[in-house]
Amino acid sequence: MNYGIVDLGSNSIRLSIYEVQDGQPRLLINKKEMAGLAGYVSGGILEETGIERACAALESFHEILGHFGIKEMHAFATASLRNIENRSEAVAEIARRTGVKLVVLSGSQEAHLDFVGAAHTLSLDEGMLVDIGGGSTELVHFRQRQIVHLVSLPIGSLSLHKAYVEGLLPTPNERKEIKKAIRREFDALDWKDAGRCDLLCGVGGTVRAALKISRELFGAAKGETAFPAGNVSQIVHRLRSRDEAEQAAVYRVVPERTPSLLPGMMILKETVRRFGCQTVEVSSSGVREGYLLERVLGAQG
Repeated sequence: MNYGIVDLGSNSIRLSIYEVQDGQPRLLINKKEMAGLAGYVSGGILEETGIERACAALESFHEILGHFGIKEMHAFATASLRNIENRSEAVAEIARRTGVKLVVLSGSQEAHLDFVGAAHTLSLDEGMLVDIGGGSTELVHFRQRQIVHLVSLPIGSLSLHKAYVEGLLPTPNERKEIKKAIRREFDALDWKDAGRCDLLCGVGGTVRAALKISRELFGAAKGETAFPAGNVSQIVHRLRSRDEAEQAAVYRVVPERTPSLLPGMMILKETVRRFGCQTVEVSSSGVREGYLLERVLGAQG
């Protein structure tokens, strides 16, 4: 049987279609719309234009689902709607226009489902998981394949850009403010028993971008899904370089992420630094797979 899962995020809206046999999902297609909903939030309110962009993406996804004979869209929202003041109104309006009933995940629910999805495809014995989204960052400390701590931090690659950057790329002073904001959130964590986590499992667009850049600039093999954590500092260094050619060599790998790339990489760098990570393993599965496994298939018994 086929299932369609939609993740309404702050930066992108994604549709994943899975074929499930004997309880095991196999990804058939991925479709992404870079809606940038975080850019349409003013004073804590998601503006009409943002609602329109969300509806347009969902309606286009309905057409794709029809080609696969899928009648029901299972859709959830993360920080895109979780962090706004008119959440109830936005959810109701999107449902009225598209017929899609969005489930708004809490930060802890998102972090939990990130781990469920990643653990389904990777052997996660001990380490840290990070999901750097457009509007939030989820961290999960795990040991013996069990969650020890989890948290959702209210900082994301796009929300940091919107809060601190006036132009396209952050100035040196703006970078300092972004760094302070990131450090404040990490300093507030009371995870003294986490210690050093050699393995960092990465979920989401920022970490996937780091893998692509590592392949392009540092010669990582095309099929490899892990890279040395030290690459992150080198990527940030190049993005902060005064040499425009050096900057451009990084941005051209993932041009669609130009505004949010440096803030996202700064969050990733702080995660690596804070927990002493040595290796970043990029998971192909995350919150969408976790939602399918636990909320959709699990609910069916």
